[in-house]
Amino acid sequence: MGVVRILLPLPRAAAKWAPEKGGPLLGAALSYCVTPSWAGLPPPSPARRLAWAEEAVAVYRATADTAGLSRALALRAHALLLSGRFEEANGAADEAMAVRGAGPDGDAGGPAAVRAAPASRAADGPGPAGGVRAGAGADRWAAAGTGAEQAAVAGTGAGEAAAVRGVPARAGADQEAAPGTGLDEVAGAPGARAGTAAGGRGEVSAAVGAFLADVRAQALAGLGRAEEAVPVARASVAAYRRLPAPDRRDRALGSLPGALRTYGMLLATTGRREEAVAVYEECAALLAAMSLRELAHVERVRPQVLAELVGVLRASGRYEDALGVGPEAREALRGPLAWTVPETVLPLRVRLLVDLARCHTATGDPAEARACAQAAVAEARKPHGAGELTSALDCLADVLGELGHTAKESITRRERAELRDT
Repeated sequence: MGVVRILLPLPRAAAKWAPEKGGPLLGAALSYCVTPSWAGLPPPSPARRLAWAEEAVAVYRATADTAGLSRALALRAHALLLSGRFEEANGAADEAMAVRGAGPDGDAGGPAAVRAAPASRAADGPGPAGGVRAGAGADRWAAAGTGAEQAAVAGTGAGEAAAVRGVPARAGADQEAAPGTGLDEVAGAPGARAGTAAGGRGEVSAAVGAFLADVRAQALAGLGRAEEAVPVARASVAAYRRLPAPDRRDRALGSLPGALRTYGMLLATTGRREEAVAVYEECAALLAAMSLRELAHVERVRPQVLAELVGVLRASGRYEDALGVGPEAREALRGPLAWTVPETVLPLRVRLLVDLARCHTATGDPAEARACAQAAVAEARKPHGAGELTSALDCLADVLGELGHTAKESITRRERAELRDT
């Protein structure tokens, strides 16, 4: 990516003097710059990704390349998501899906329906499902109505992690992949290629649709609309599972483990902990079965999945199971990732240590609980972990109280109170 970024002036000049040939070349170069970097290297900032994506969209709008425009719009939606602009990411995902020439369920009326789909809480309105109605936008994306929420959706591998943790592989997967769930129908056709928008040119990869659903699910979650996001995330998982082996370009558009992680996170957020545990277990098993080369493309998913699995297990009262996953999760949060993306790794590490401390307290091991709580506070005092310092101090104070160290407990609680007052 670095070489392409350095050489961007060349395709820009080509696009200026020979738009017919130089335009697609510049669009492809910009799209390549937006996609995740090589493993172990710091990714571009969200602002730079968004600038490149916006330029790529402008370039492709001047061409008849529907596939390129759809991909550029999808990358723009993802860049908006990374920037925390969730409402805009939601709308951008709808626009990208409209350009694909079909809705997530693959019918011919997709573009008009997607453009008309409400993308805001105000449009959808409150309803009985957790205070939010799954509005027309979610219906078009996921074709919700497949019955009860599944216990899990999963990848294609069953590995050592699932066997150790005792969760059946592919629990509920057959139900989840049933016809009518939405994006799974797009990805189910041989070759997994969707149709082309009217007046457009070129095949649009079904991987774009799966990626867009994952982006939209995360955007809805960021807007506090987790209930509405669940069926969208489920449809994304189904679509990824039914895709063939991705080519190099599609590999940058998300992954099945990433979609599973989003789905598990949403299930946990909406209180479906056992289902979330099953999804996280399936994702961990899939990751465990991957080669090092395959893992390089999803290197950030594994520590997130393992750390969040520990949290859901603790919240479910399965303390011994959580402690069993703990060493693997701690190991996943060490190494190059801690240097390249500390803003992601440090908060995860603090939350993991707090969860482990709580589990050790619940299982009657206060010494280990204290060690984990102290480590959590130490990590939270680092710049990128500061957002988790309050919860780490809470945990340490509770552990010190359990041990009868009242003076140290009082000092810790005082620091926590001062931190909350600032």
